[in-house]
Amino acid sequence: MAWDGIIWVKLNRPLTEEEKARQLKVDVAASDNAKDDFSVFSMNDVFLESSNVEFRQRGMLTYGCLFIVAMAVMMAWAALYALTHIPDNVASRGELTFGLIFMGGFFVFALFIGFIALWGLHQENFTWTRRPVRFNRRARMVYAFRGAGAKGVIAVPWDMAFFFVEPRKKDPISQTSSFNIRCHVLDDNRNVVQSFSVGSRVTTLSAESTEHGGKIVSGLSDQFEYIRRYMDRGPKALSYPELVPTEVSLANSMKIWARSGKRMLAERNAFVSLLVLLFSPFAFVTALLHYIGQRTSRQPVWPDDVLQDCEQAAVDEPLKA
Repeated sequence: MAWDGIIWVKLNRPLTEEEKARQLKVDVAASDNAKDDFSVFSMNDVFLESSNVEFRQRGMLTYGCLFIVAMAVMMAWAALYALTHIPDNVASRGELTFGLIFMGGFFVFALFIGFIALWGLHQENFTWTRRPVRFNRRARMVYAFRGAGAKGVIAVPWDMAFFFVEPRKKDPISQTSSFNIRCHVLDDNRNVVQSFSVGSRVTTLSAESTEHGGKIVSGLSDQFEYIRRYMDRGPKALSYPELVPTEVSLANSMKIWARSGKRMLAERNAFVSLLVLLFSPFAFVTALLHYIGQRTSRQPVWPDDVLQDCEQAAVDEPLKA
């Protein structure tokens, strides 16, 4: 298993039948409507740099983990209090040993939960401001940033990359389903050895099998077609993208999270619109956490070999937000 920044991905396994059925082929048009859908950081004649799904969702994990940390602290405090304030009438009975073991175990469990929550907080804070995916059309390579140094980059030839639409589990609170583009890196035996997400996810209350839900999910095909046409024909064959801002600011974080609400409102579903209004305070807080996470993190720096592949970019300066 490997942590991708948003989910755990099982590696060293063959492709599933669902993954095969949902494949987006690099040599076949995925859509008639190529659309970046606010997922491009920069673009020039040499490379296109895209976001991954984690970037737009940043802040949500922090929101949940802060709540869990608070719960873990209260649980640990309650266990310590019970261990240090034993009533005399209990100490005189044989229940003392059982109580000490139980509360000691409860304390250890609270520490474990707190540790997991702190690990989750670190995934969005004191790390990297973003983990971009770079599509180099000259070298016909795809690079996914994971950390500092050459080992922090997943590299795969464009023609050998396996892209597909990945469904996610339905959210139990909002009852919405989300989907995103994922790329698997396969070995010679067609087993999955690496994996990363690309672009931005789409969310719908309607089932994918319905006309409306299917239209929402097809937006991922539009995103992939934008990248595919770029790799085949270059930027001149595409409309100018609305670049995702890379500058760290509260205004940019608010802008990014406001688009998520607008996407759901575009469904024109009364229930979804009500959910957006009800969760708007949550979106505001999450946008603030998005900003704090970026402010505490470092900008990504590609290793020298990736930069050398993109050296032509010194002549064709990439567009920047």
